[in-house]
Order: sequence, then C-alpha cells, then structure tokens
Amino acid sequence: MSTNRRRLRWLAPGIALLAASTVLSACGGSSGSGGGSTAPAAAGNAAAVPTLDPAHPVKLKVINTSGAFNVALARDYGFFAKYGLSVEENQLANGTQVLAALQGGSGEIGYADLYAGINAKAQGFNLKLVANNNTNAKQFPILVQADGPIQTPADLAGKTIALPPVPQHTVNLRGFLKANGVDPNQVKYSIVQSQAAAPQALESKSVDAFFGQWNQAYTNQGQPGAYDFRVLGNPDSSQWSNLKATTAAFWATGAWLEKPENQAIAHAFDEALHASYVWFKTLTPEKLQPILLKYQQIDLAKLTGGDPQKVGNLLTNTQPGPFDFEATQSWYELGLQYAPDKIQKGVDLHELVFPSALRPEPALIQPPANAS
Repeated sequence: MSTNRRRLRWLAPGIALLAASTVLSACGGSSGSGGGSTAPAAAGNAAAVPTLDPAHPVKLKVINTSGAFNVALARDYGFFAKYGLSVEENQLANGTQVLAALQGGSGEIGYADLYAGINAKAQGFNLKLVANNNTNAKQFPILVQADGPIQTPADLAGKTIALPPVPQHTVNLRGFLKANGVDPNQVKYSIVQSQAAAPQALESKSVDAFFGQWNQAYTNQGQPGAYDFRVLGNPDSSQWSNLKATTAAFWATGAWLEKPENQAIAHAFDEALHASYVWFKTLTPEKLQPILLKYQQIDLAKLTGGDPQKVGNLLTNTQPGPFDFEATQSWYELGLQYAPDKIQKGVDLHELVFPSALRPEPALIQPPANAS
C-alpha cells in the first residue's frame, strides 16, 4: 500500500444498495464477476445481505499498517470499484494503533494481526474479523554476520537476538529456535521498535543476530555498499506453524456491523480484496517488477536474479479463500505456548469471525485495461 501519512480526513459514506438478493448460507457462494454477486447473509440476520452497485460506489474508510500496499493495489487496479466500493486509505504504525482507531471511529475497516485482534477482544473490544488477509510467511530469515562467530543455530545459545515487539515475531522466533534444536529459554531477546534499525545493531555487534525480513537479507547479501549478512539455519516456518492459519486480517467493530448496509460493505470488501489476490498470484516476476518497485521500492530483478524461491520470499503469503478455523486455532494455541505474557487466552474464534470472511475463493478476474 502507499505510505501516505496524511491526517485522517474522511468524507461521510454514501450508501447505494441494489435490491435485496437471494438468501444464502453463512458460507455463501462466489460470483467471480464483481458487482451484482450475491453475498452470504450475516450471522443472526434473516434478511439477505444486498450487493453494492458499482455505478454508485460506497465510500469506505480503511486504515492499514505503514508500508503495506494490498489496499492501494486493489484500489488502483479497479477491484474495489468493480465491487461497488470507493476506498480511501490511511496508514498507522501497527495493528494495535489501527484497532484503537477503529474503536475511536476514525475508520471503518482496518488491518491488524490476529493476536492484536484476540487481545482487543479479550479486553472487551467489540470486534469482528471481516476479511482474512494472510498466513505466516513460508520462511523467516534469522540474520547473522557472514564472517561472524555464529555458524549454526546451536551457537545462538547465550546470545542476543533482536526482534520487533509484535507478539507474532516472538512466536515465530521461538518456533524457529526449537525447530533448529535450540532451547528458546537459552537465548536473550532484544526488542527493537524499528525493524529498519536491526541491521545496524547487528553490524555494530549490539546484538548477535536479528529476526529479519527477506528484503533485508537480500539487500545485505553481496550488494555493493551493504552489510554482509547470511541466513542462519532452516527458516521453513512449516516446521512450527500451520500455513493455512490466518495470522493477520481486516477488522471492523461489531457496532459498525450492526447496520445491514455496513454488512454489505464488509462482504464487498472481502470479495474485492480476495479477487485482487487471486489475480496477483498469477503475475510473473516480469509483471511483478514494476508493481513492487512502485509500491515498495523493491527492485525484484536486482535482489533475486530471477530465483523463484527469492521472489516468493519477498511476497506476502496472502489468503484469497475462506478463514480456516482449525488451522488458525493451532496458531492461537502456539501463541499461548510461546508468548503467554503477550497473548490473551479464552477467546472463541467462532465469535470473532464475521461471515464475510467465510466466502469461498473468488474466480479469477482481470483488472480494467486502464488500471494503474
């Protein structure tokens, strides 16, 4: 998404709905063709959820986290417009801030990781997950100095690893350590508020390793003028997590969803977003190159050299299909095991998920020819 940090300046939403459509079950059916599809009924509602009219788009205020480009991409390439939405986006630093902004009425739908949503729910926030967004990354890089003393994961015992404050990073780091034969309790953890500061901390030897991102890994592997880092151990996250689990999503307040017109907006948002993901997954590296350069300033060809594994690592593992309760419950339980001081227990995922997130994967549609 764009990194526009302008102040929240929202126009009042105008609602334009078509006539009520046929009632469907909570799991619904996909249309794959954009406006005019029938959305599944919201839980507890006898009336059908109407669809939105693309000829009279509804204004929607979305709050994202900084640096994300999923909403901007779906907007710029016409997916939201096709489903009757006119999306205005603002960005905040993290999911906790986004959920607080939703609670305060600064936005209508916002992005946050699953643990942030669970914690908010446990603290009494009336919150619903309206569109699942992504699962865990398939691989996570633990970075060390290429010529440093840490050669294997076993060498991390007694050493300090830098990581961001978000609980899911603690869970994944502990999962990595255990999967690579290291007792997580034998490692020291140093929280860095800014992910961008971690490479300098490693280079200055303030820390011995850091839980990084793949663009940091590739930028600092053989690139002129960069640090010289390497990836430690086996970064495959399927060793400790279920890759069907939703780890981050878009949320709305229960109060906002009480209105039938807003339920229709939630369904349209989910299907438009997921339709953009179905399309995005078909793009070749050549077609991804200008997109990543524009939205994330990532030169895909330069960083990956066309290596499919590297290309995949730089992309978010998005979910175009429905929320998986069993897989996501396992992610919740893993969080309670590895970060019990950071994640609240006792939240029922079935009470947290709104029916819009249960829609099946949309059929492939192409963006308009005049899209960005």
